Amino acid sequence: MPARKGTLNFKIIAGSLRGRKISVPDVGVTRPPLSRLRKSIFDFLMPYMGGASYLDLFSGTGSYLFEAVSRGAASALGVEAEPLLAAHINAQAENLGVSDRLNCLSADVFDVVPQMGNSGRTFDIIMIAPPQYKGYIDRTLAEIQRAGITRPGGLIICQHDTSERKLLSLSDFEVVQERKYGNTTFTVLAPMK
Repeated sequence: MPARKGTLNFKIIAGSLRGRKISVPDVGVTRPPLSRLRKSIFDFLMPYMGGASYLDLFSGTGSYLFEAVSRGAASALGVEAEPLLAAHINAQAENLGVSDRLNCLSADVFDVVPQMGNSGRTFDIIMIAPPQYKGYIDRTLAEIQRAGITRPGGLIICQHDTSERKLLSLSDFEVVQERKYGNTTFTVLAPMK
């Protein structure tokens, strides 16, 4: 594990927790997405968020988890391989009084998704924001498809570097739209009917 380098701080942009500050250790493996990116994608997701079951794969700092709960998700589950980050996300959820709706597992995404499928767990919105250029998006989508964890009418949002899009096959999913913000693209998918 990389040495701790300090603290990453961000504020929740909108909703019931608007303006609340979140701090997580900077372990050198992630950083919170820029506020404008979080605002743009969650403004788009707002009509789908009320009462939704939200899954955040490769949670990193947890910024998307907190934004989802703040904007009305009934539950937000994160999966983050770095135990220190997952622990801090859960501690922040406790401090903000949302631990009944927000939890982050310290686990490998590729272990957890099949387990969710085996238990029959499903989600309205799934966010995938993995480390770039490692082939994780297509691999994660294949696991999601096999596990059947997307609810009917559900959405999957893949965050990736804009130049990475040409490397993605996105097979078995319908591209609903692509939202480009400079070097970052959110590809919005729906399961094929």
